[in-house]
Amino acid sequence: MEAADLLRLYNRAVMGLSEKTRRVFLMHRVEELSYREIHQRLGISIATVEYHMMKALAHIAQVVDPIDE
Repeated sequence: MEAADLLRLYNRAVMGLSEKTRRVFLMHRVEELSYREIHQRLGISIATVEYHMMKALAHIAQVVDPIDE
């Protein structure tokens, strides 16, 4: 797979996230904020930040590298 194709899949996967999950994911991965900083800025628990990150990573992995069934 070419890098451009992978980037397109990745962008599609990120855009497919719910708004809150996408926001948490981008704050952590793009803005490089810690879970604590995200928790403080959004007023959500650290456990909720972790939940959204796990949800985002699982979704992105499934879209970018789906397992053949």
